[in-house]
Amino acid sequence: MLPIYYIAVGFAIWLIIITVLLAKSLLHYRRLTADVSKKDLISALNHLISATGQNADDLQKLSERVAIEADEGKKHFQKFGFLRFNPFTDTGGDQSFSLSLLDEKGDGFVISSLHSRENTRLYAKKIEGGKSLGNTILSKEEQDVIKQAIK
Repeated sequence: MLPIYYIAVGFAIWLIIITVLLAKSLLHYRRLTADVSKKDLISALNHLISATGQNADDLQKLSERVAIEADEGKKHFQKFGFLRFNPFTDTGGDQSFSLSLLDEKGDGFVISSLHSRENTRLYAKKIEGGKSLGNTILSKEEQDVIKQAIK
């Protein structure tokens, strides 16, 4: 009589395990076929394949957009140099300055301010490739801030 109880308990445990596994499989199948009108496995797989294809297309478009944005980012000011100095002996302190703002290629501008007792003058010079354009002459301080920005 005792072995029959062991066999019955064994079958009960086996039945519980099989029931849990079946419930998990059904739950997984329902999630798999949630967005599919026909509830068969082939339709679900076709739906997943088309979704994967759409994801690949979206990823390609995003990669192209990131490449465009990276190229555009090279045109923004990324490098700068700044120097305060005293160009005149009759004024106190470093009231004058030079500022350079350059993009990745070394294109941009330099702004210099020369401060004296009577007035302050501002100068702006265009820079391409780390050099001044045409016959524009750069001061020593302006050359220093360009070198500071490029390094």
